[in-house]
Amino acid sequence: MPLGPGQRVLAVADDLSGAAETAAALLSRTTRTRVLLDPRTDVPAPAGTTTVFDLDSRQLSAADAAARITTVLTGLAPDTVVCKKVDSLLRGNLAAEIAALAATGRGVLLAPALPAERRTVRDGVPHTDGVPLHTGDAWRAETAAPPRSVAEALGVPVALLGLQAVRGPDHHLRTALREALATGLPVVADAETDADLDALLAATLDIDPRVVLAGSAGLALALGRTLGGGPPAPLPPPGPATRPLLVVVGTAEPVAAEQVRRLVADGAALYALDHAPSHPGPALPPLRPGITVLTPRQDGPPDPAAARSIARHLARTAAALLDTAPGPADLVLTGGETARRVLDALGVRELRPRGQVHHGAVLAETPDGRTVVTRPGSYGGADSLRLIARALRAPAARTPTSPTPTPAPAAPKPGRTSQDHAKGPFMNATPAAAAGTAPTTAGNTGALPVIAVTMGDGAGIGPEVIVPALLDPGTLSRIRPVVVGDTERLRRAAELLGLADQVEIVTVEAPADAEFTPGRINVIDLGLLPADLPWGKLSAVAGDAAYQYVRVASELALSGAVQGICTAPLNKEALHAGGHLYPGHTELLAHLTGVEEVSMMLSTDTVKVIHVTTHIGLIDAVARIEPGLVERTVRRGHDALVRAGVENPVIGVCGINPHAGENGLFGYGEEEEKIVPALEVLRADGIDARGPLPADTAFFLAGRGDYDLIVAMYHDQGHGPVKILGLEAGVNLTVGLPVIRTSVDHGTAFDIAGTGTADPGSMIEALRQAAALAPNPTG
Repeated sequence: MPLGPGQRVLAVADDLSGAAETAAALLSRTTRTRVLLDPRTDVPAPAGTTTVFDLDSRQLSAADAAARITTVLTGLAPDTVVCKKVDSLLRGNLAAEIAALAATGRGVLLAPALPAERRTVRDGVPHTDGVPLHTGDAWRAETAAPPRSVAEALGVPVALLGLQAVRGPDHHLRTALREALATGLPVVADAETDADLDALLAATLDIDPRVVLAGSAGLALALGRTLGGGPPAPLPPPGPATRPLLVVVGTAEPVAAEQVRRLVADGAALYALDHAPSHPGPALPPLRPGITVLTPRQDGPPDPAAARSIARHLARTAAALLDTAPGPADLVLTGGETARRVLDALGVRELRPRGQVHHGAVLAETPDGRTVVTRPGSYGGADSLRLIARALRAPAARTPTSPTPTPAPAAPKPGRTSQDHAKGPFMNATPAAAAGTAPTTAGNTGALPVIAVTMGDGAGIGPEVIVPALLDPGTLSRIRPVVVGDTERLRRAAELLGLADQVEIVTVEAPADAEFTPGRINVIDLGLLPADLPWGKLSAVAGDAAYQYVRVASELALSGAVQGICTAPLNKEALHAGGHLYPGHTELLAHLTGVEEVSMMLSTDTVKVIHVTTHIGLIDAVARIEPGLVERTVRRGHDALVRAGVENPVIGVCGINPHAGENGLFGYGEEEEKIVPALEVLRADGIDARGPLPADTAFFLAGRGDYDLIVAMYHDQGHGPVKILGLEAGVNLTVGLPVIRTSVDHGTAFDIAGTGTADPGSMIEALRQAAALAPNPTG
């Protein structure tokens, strides 16, 4: 059955974040997508409508959860495609809900894999990050033990569709699936990639489109791709600074504390809420303009039995705070249970999704005009809340006026009790960033370092990420930035970002002439770009200008006028067209500073990678690799980590061939010839360098924290995994220069240049790392 824009789709989920995530996955096909919060809602669904119900059944009894499934499926139009969002970790009333779906006689395909979160199913066994679910800690906040298989989670016999069948020829997959459905049992399908899910979906719809598609958001995304209809409209622009934003963090996931800490470091106010006090507590301070975070105080390990009462307490407190706001306020809600309880307290019964800030962070609007972002508690990296806040609020709006913000609580140490905290439901103290004092970082204990920020290719997104990054409240608390670039181009960027009235862009002759106050950007203006330079177009003029910005910044660094360089992206083709034949920033900086050999290091919160070779062809890279180069590269990476405060770095060194040669089975002994001798010398000098390692294994182990640094042998061996694991906040460091140099880990993005949609997150992170690594000023 071919599907198209006129298809009716009904989806159901057991919590609000799952419902919103499913709606966002299906959003690309039509703007007529809605999330309803009451399964009894009887709203006509015309052709081309996607309706997603939040059944709010995660905490219900099995019988009640099944009854809600039956309610929403009663009277369904026969041509409606039904999609059941299940938890990829198999939590909730999965068995009862699948049984209720099977009772409809439609047949059920269950594919719970979620490749985007590295959750897979092999031989009917769910895995997270390659580890079987029942042997890991993904269920640490649950009261029951995790199931050993999907069949065990369902408690009934199933028909298993293995990975070999899923990846077989189309006619073999359809034959296997048809036979599995004919058993009348729920069909459990293996999957490890989005391509696996696409194949399963296509085969199922071809055999019988009435089969219920039960799966994670990965299967919903596959359905969205099948339905088509073009990409959704861009997210709405950030709201005004005068509109409050309340962030309610109702999850015990370990990453949540770090997400909150980073948002508070940017200037958000924090209310750390005591667990459901028996008395009303003192009156709440009013909610003011800016960003406020509300989260339960964590005094020890999470108590699963208390999760729902905590969510209700957060909801009551959030509603009370919103009542004190001077006008309408927007919301960020993490954790499905908490999100639902907050919206219930506000009387919200419908959401209209607009898109995703990042995977799982769904932006929606309420009928009364409030913007709400929901996100599962376990989703997102350490910068998730930062990214969401930047999508909802212009940079200047993130400086709070009241109440006084408080630092996010650190993870509790053994033996610590609630008596170690201040009394009362809220903590009130002033963090360094909000008070205007410099944070203490490695290599920066005195005056803030002066960092030269090169503007990159003026036709790309460099100006658009520099302006908001230098307006970010955390930037001036860490560094004194001076842009080397073009004043008028930065002013044009500020205008298209809607920030012209919040920023003063001032030309200075030298860093010593700069003044560092909020809202001011100091520019050493080389005046090289014409006023009519188009955005997003290759230009030899812009390529030459990008070179000149780096040249001037290098001269300032070598003279001691600045303590580091942070570069916006340049375009290599434009650089060459401008007469400067360098492979990229790394080689250009080495030439300008008189260094024969440097290394590129990519840094994210998840993994750090240094490259033995970079911008050369693969055959040339293998030829260039030799023990001396490997040894020098590892030493540069080791020294950089030690300077950054990692006392004894553990370094994983990749091989060249698949499986690191597998003892000569692959390749011609390159590992033994080119890598092993270097590792022997390094280990003899006390450097913990391990390998040669298969690259796929090395990056998996680094992602879970086994290694501080991975040494990649060539460009794509290192860049590919880093861009998957941490592109949003990736930073490029040049290691081995006489000056500190960091950079964004993205390109000029000509396709979006001039649209005002570029994300400044990587530039902000690059500036933060420049501050952490830069030496003290000496004058």
